[in-house]
Amino acid sequence: MSAIHIRAPGHHHQPGLAGGAGLHGMVVFGTGVDCYLSYRPTFQAPYNFQVLLAVEFDERGRRALGADRRIGYTDIHTFDPEDFPAAELDPGRARPRRSFHGTLIRGRRERGGIAIATNVRATVRSVVHFAELGSAREFGRGLLTHLCFGRPDRLYLAHHITRQPSFDQIVATRIIPGTVTDMLGEPLPDGITAAGFARAQPIILGQREFTGTRLRAGELAVAAFPTTAGGAQGFLAEIVVERQVYLEVADLA
Repeated sequence: MSAIHIRAPGHHHQPGLAGGAGLHGMVVFGTGVDCYLSYRPTFQAPYNFQVLLAVEFDERGRRALGADRRIGYTDIHTFDPEDFPAAELDPGRARPRRSFHGTLIRGRRERGGIAIATNVRATVRSVVHFAELGSAREFGRGLLTHLCFGRPDRLYLAHHITRQPSFDQIVATRIIPGTVTDMLGEPLPDGITAAGFARAQPIILGQREFTGTRLRAGELAVAAFPTTAGGAQGFLAEIVVERQVYLEVADLA
């Protein structure tokens, strides 16, 4: 079951902290070595960052998530981190933050969520994407509609947030075998995507059955990957959306 959140939440933060401090809860998704955190942004400083992290939880966190999955819980988990400047996660810093502690929540705390583990340590394996919303650099990338990351058999798309109003959406997806081509339509081997995308690849989604800005389960779209991969200077591939992981509208209205 996917989670759709459209009410204005009460954010987890301390307004007196500066420099991006007072992190909002983060969305938890993926499993095992493919566990991710997505920061829940707004366009208001100091919370105007889109951040995707590949993380590893400590044993307490892994056990808590595993127990929920064993009892059949399929809705959203979030992570309420300790307060620190979000800019500390910027991989361009001399010494970016590599770990932090927080509380794992079944659901969202401000919407009736329940804490399932406290003082959980999250170790950052890699920064999948980091951007300050409202920056001139992000405004210049408005055509790049989504961010693709993960393994070939477990890919995710996150909506690329640039201009207000916007929305925060994450979906699980996969590339349809036999549909990879170069930018001129010449077939390419599927192996060009075999390594997956440890860092988010900005992509453009075009028409197939994709008719709007938000993605829906079962929808097909043509994805244009403009960056070099597998020896090709960009490529096209058809993708299918398997399920929605998360959707938030009110925070970015």
